[in-house]
Amino acid sequence: VGLEDVARMAGVSRSTASRALVDDPRISEPTRNAVKAAAIELRYVPNAAARGLRARRTRILGLLLPDLSDPFHGQIAASFEQEALAGGYRVIVGTGMQDATLERDVLRVFTEQAVDGIAVVSGVMTMNEARSHGRPDRMIFVLPDQRLMEPHTGPAEPALILTDDAGGVEAIVDHLVETGRRDIAYVGSGGLVSSTVRREAVERALKKHGITHLLDRYPSPDDGWRTPGPIAALVAADLPEALICYDDMLALALMDALRALGISVPDDVAVVGFDGIPFAEMSNPRLTTVVTPLTELGRLAASSLIEAIRSGRLPEAIVLPVELVVRESTRARAPQAAGGRAIA
Repeated sequence: VGLEDVARMAGVSRSTASRALVDDPRISEPTRNAVKAAAIELRYVPNAAARGLRARRTRILGLLLPDLSDPFHGQIAASFEQEALAGGYRVIVGTGMQDATLERDVLRVFTEQAVDGIAVVSGVMTMNEARSHGRPDRMIFVLPDQRLMEPHTGPAEPALILTDDAGGVEAIVDHLVETGRRDIAYVGSGGLVSSTVRREAVERALKKHGITHLLDRYPSPDDGWRTPGPIAALVAADLPEALICYDDMLALALMDALRALGISVPDDVAVVGFDGIPFAEMSNPRLTTVVTPLTELGRLAASSLIEAIRSGRLPEAIVLPVELVVRESTRARAPQAAGGRAIA
């Protein structure tokens, strides 16, 4: 059913029917009512895409995420959509699975749908390439998986929303050293730039405390939390005093796999995560983690994107603070550790 059918049934022109359906005051109330009655009877649904093309806006935002099954990105998506709705926008979500080819496909779909703006979260595609697939003045990047901010310097590009990961990692190391732990290892993916950046931040923080031995590293696939057994076996074979994990999902999975091997957290090894997902405070033991402001990330991404659409100007880069939340997984050890090892 098209608008022409509605106009024909109501006995008016197409343009009159179009104005009546949006309550244009230039159309009399009886005519408006007749047109709306015809639309209801015919079950007419306006073509939003066509209307958007005519108005040169769709009031739709595109949100590119790595994976909706990850609670980290799920929380960002939820607050992004809430803020978008409050600003009068709907949201189309696409996932790139941290694969540049898939990310390109999603951006192409967004372009075909004529979205008004795009937010890219944890994207692996370079920002310059991503901008070539859309309007660069209407694109926001949240935590891109790229090296963008060196220690003690800010990001150079606009339209970036980052978190102070290096500060969070330093707080983790400070806490572990305060609890008497100096044999500290890192568990993370070698395929993600963000994991490399966090590992390097661990190394710098250890040197600050005079700990200069080579940082032990346990490699993990990008989705290592799905199969933590092999990583746990490597850890158990040469048990450090503490494990700093790339994120909470990996930390929680490792704690469970270590428990299956008879290794106690935190008595045998302390475990720390990163992100602050809700499951971290429900685990046994509850997980010490760096809490990332996920709700604020999503809200700020949407509000910044809407403002860029309205003003035609990209916002300045923003770096949000993070917070170390200490829980039972890094509880201070007794003077003598399990297995008879003295604390260094």
